Amino acid sequence: MEIGALIGEAWTGIPNVVAILAEAALHDPAIDWAFMIDTIMVPPPLLERMLADRSGAAAVAALPAQAWAGGGVVARAASVVFTHGKPQRGRFAREAIVLYDLSPLLTPQFHEAAGIRHFADHIRGDIETSDHIFCISRATAGDVAAYFGVPPDRLSLILPGVRFDPADLSAARLLPPVEPYVAIIGTLEPRKNGRLMLDHLVRDPDFAARYRLVFAGRDGWLNEKARLLDAAAAAGVATDRILFTGFLTEREKTALLMHAAFCVYPSFFEGYGLPVLEAAVLGRLTVCSNSSSLPEVAPATSLLFDPLDPDDFARALAEAEWRTAEAPLAPALCHLLEQAATADAARAYPPIARWAAAQ
Repeated sequence: MEIGALIGEAWTGIPNVVAILAEAALHDPAIDWAFMIDTIMVPPPLLERMLADRSGAAAVAALPAQAWAGGGVVARAASVVFTHGKPQRGRFAREAIVLYDLSPLLTPQFHEAAGIRHFADHIRGDIETSDHIFCISRATAGDVAAYFGVPPDRLSLILPGVRFDPADLSAARLLPPVEPYVAIIGTLEPRKNGRLMLDHLVRDPDFAARYRLVFAGRDGWLNEKARLLDAAAAAGVATDRILFTGFLTEREKTALLMHAAFCVYPSFFEGYGLPVLEAAVLGRLTVCSNSSSLPEVAPATSLLFDPLDPDDFARALAEAEWRTAEAPLAPALCHLLEQAATADAARAYPPIARWAAAQ
């Protein structure tokens, strides 16, 4: 299993999915998995440390010595699953790839030019040299079939899931009440469409008096945070009514979602949209875009709207306010654990294991 997505220091989004797959494979007694980053083998103890740290910092320090000592990939008879792009092609007996979305091709206006070029230069070759393709949503599978002509028998669905530490859930339940706030979760980048929330304040200035706006996520690209701050100033919103948290630990994110009045996820395009599922498990409604894969994620707790229609967004916000007028108590810990179990992140692994074992 190639796990290059884990090389980053702080894991969000795709690295979190790859970490779950790697952890499940590492502890699967039925398959003798080996792990690599690019062409360098990752010893199981190093992977264990990375998973415990939720960071690739240990790999950054260790891999040069591992490569120098001859820890490169040599086996050619194996089946290999590439979990985020293919740093090498056609070297193994069977090759599969995990695809998250085709966003750089389908919505290039939301990406930097270098990222678009890199994706465009690699995606067709990655698909054509893969015996099987795992997609994280029906929307992504449909896009891959439509744009690259991949037949159904080469496509499988792997659904991402959630995993909460019971200690984090317990600690979050015990936090004292705070003023009402709305959580907008996701990396600060144009595709996430956070600007829509701030533009809404022009038509409903009192919204920022009723709720503080909390943008939770690391800084992304195309200078999105500055654009959001400019939009807030244009709407006349006091700076103390908007909070940008930056990167959050899992414990911090759990507490933020659990105590939000409701969540807002106005993204233009997503391969899946894990924050919507996380909010649902924690008993929170999400005012959610109806684009791409998002209607698949948690329909029972999502108030869907057209991200291109400000009036439809206002309608969904009004419904969220009405449905959350009586702030619910934090769900019982046993209920939270039951909900989390129904959407456990490990559910993405079995289709990959079945493919790997079918040699």
